[in-house]
Amino acid sequence: MKPLIFILVFILGQSCSKSQEGLMTENSQIQEQSAGQNEEANGATDQEMLGPNEIVFKIKVLSAVQDNKEICGVTKDHLYKIEVLEIMESGGSLQQKVSENQQISVAFLFEPGQLQANSTLEAKARESLCEDASTTYFTVIAHKILD
Repeated sequence: MKPLIFILVFILGQSCSKSQEGLMTENSQIQEQSAGQNEEANGATDQEMLGPNEIVFKIKVLSAVQDNKEICGVTKDHLYKIEVLEIMESGGSLQQKVSENQQISVAFLFEPGQLQANSTLEAKARESLCEDASTTYFTVIAHKILD
């Protein structure tokens, strides 16, 4: 009698594991299809993940800061005054809430090259905390010249 129970349990165990494998392959196919649809919806520009302290916005460069190249008491080489035209995407833990038509100073991580006044950019910026820990500033880490 015991061998019959062992055989029955073994057969039931094998049948459950095969059905779970089938479900797992079906679920993975569904996930791949939904991921493909999400990629098509987001387009090729949003392939990178947005960090919690990052923002993607459309900006207009007003001018390069020439005189006082300090932001939060730290000297930055590539400092520009910009106007926010549109907020496209923002991270979940931004402390400084930026609104459209707001004018702010931002630092560029690298030399922006052919950047002139009244240029329109799509920029990805990271928010950084100032030394006094009460205010923040943005550093542009990637940008694309639109106009």
